[in-house]
Amino acid sequence: MSFIRARRRRATVIALASGLVVAALLPVSAVVAWRAIRDSRAAEAVVALPTVSIPTTPTAILATTDDQNYLTSLSILALSPSGAGGTVMSIPVGLSISGRDAGDPRRLADVYGSDGPEVLKETLEAMTSSQLDMIAVEGAAGTGDLIARVGTIAATFTNPVLDTDGNAERVVAEAGDNSFTPIQAAAVLAARVDDATEATRLPNVKVMWEAIATAVGAGKIGTTPVPVIPDVGAQTPADMPTFMSALFAGPLRVWQIGYQAIPEGEANPDGLDLYGYDFGEVVMVLASVAPSAMVAVLPTLSLQVDSSYPDSETLRQAVFRLLYMGANVLLVRNTTEPPPAVTTIYYSDEMDRGMAEPLTILLDEVQWERASERVAGIDLRVVLGESFIRFLEETAGVSIDEVAASKLPPTTTYPEDE
Repeated sequence: MSFIRARRRRATVIALASGLVVAALLPVSAVVAWRAIRDSRAAEAVVALPTVSIPTTPTAILATTDDQNYLTSLSILALSPSGAGGTVMSIPVGLSISGRDAGDPRRLADVYGSDGPEVLKETLEAMTSSQLDMIAVEGAAGTGDLIARVGTIAATFTNPVLDTDGNAERVVAEAGDNSFTPIQAAAVLAARVDDATEATRLPNVKVMWEAIATAVGAGKIGTTPVPVIPDVGAQTPADMPTFMSALFAGPLRVWQIGYQAIPEGEANPDGLDLYGYDFGEVVMVLASVAPSAMVAVLPTLSLQVDSSYPDSETLRQAVFRLLYMGANVLLVRNTTEPPPAVTTIYYSDEMDRGMAEPLTILLDEVQWERASERVAGIDLRVVLGESFIRFLEETAGVSIDEVAASKLPPTTTYPEDE
């Protein structure tokens, strides 16, 4: 497992040094000095504001394997702070692991195949900047047991769901409407045809989880929420069956992470069934449904991002740009408050404001306001405004590198000595 930790450290170093933007505007020495001052007792009076905590949102990884112990489906599950219901974030098993050397890709499925569940868990944590509570890797029978309390599940597929059975293929689900027992639904999650790409299976995985969510409705009878402590949130279940019971005790949402096939070439020399992903989307979703699991991996500011815009793309763009500039995004919220005319950043410390200015240049125009309260572990609250929407429209089709370069102050050059 040490190679995962080493890669995580290396990924952090790469993130800090990957762009001239961050290297020039955010020296590590200044950050360390800032942290030392913030942690000193002399600074306590400066940030002495009413503080609220991020509610606990327990998390788990549920993975399903086929008869050959090949990883076929993978999801991060998050309980709601109420202790009942939550979110399923479906993740392709063929995702390319971040931090690998160019031309030496590795997939999540390969990590499980060679190193087992715990290293798979550590790898997912490194890829999502999170700390997850537990993991369960089960075959179809074990997965069926975990979803047994859902009862009958109705699912509709565009094409038949097939699975390799020896040297032949068998139909697991017919095209059109189907009615499944939990073990039959688990067989869909475990289905895999040899030599077929994962992209052909992922739509079926999404359909099945959405069908499970529909079957759960407002919560299944017989399921049990986990205990909740006021102002703290849901308590972490003791084991996976207890977790799943709490998950099915309330409404369930499903989000499948976007993916892009990486063709055979320099980044994929062996032509693996390999997929890229958008780190901004992953953080946006996880920081929204499981904020207590998020980890600040960089020694910079930790941010909360609020948006009242209904489309997730606006929020994803903001999160990605803040991550690109080297900030930690730990909490994301959709609000019902009218958006401000100009993106507004709430701060409690002048040093935070000074450190944040280079991190927020990709949001375009911003205004600064003193905060009236703080969220534990969060340095700044960013509220997206109409100015950010206009900025996205103005820079549509322009690469993030070009946008960042356009925001940097001009570089002064001097003639060479003769």
